[in-house]
Amino acid sequence: MKEQNNRNESMIEGRNAVLEAFRSGKTVDKLFILDGCQDGPVRTIVREAKKRDTILNFVTKERLDQLSETKNTRASLQ
Repeated sequence: MKEQNNRNESMIEGRNAVLEAFRSGKTVDKLFILDGCQDGPVRTIVREAKKRDTILNFVTKERLDQLSETKNTRASLQ
């Protein structure tokens, strides 16, 4: 259970929060993105992730919801 709590403490959810993390220079190891989502902010996130060699995982809505605490997100990172 402690490992789960540590993982959640290092997780950021939401497009704006993810973009802000990149803009502030935070190291992002892994990024989960809703498969097929191609709106402007998500494309910007993908572009920034590729610049920084962040691992990109395109996942289903169901998988994203499993990873998410808010269940209302299109981009999530650890």
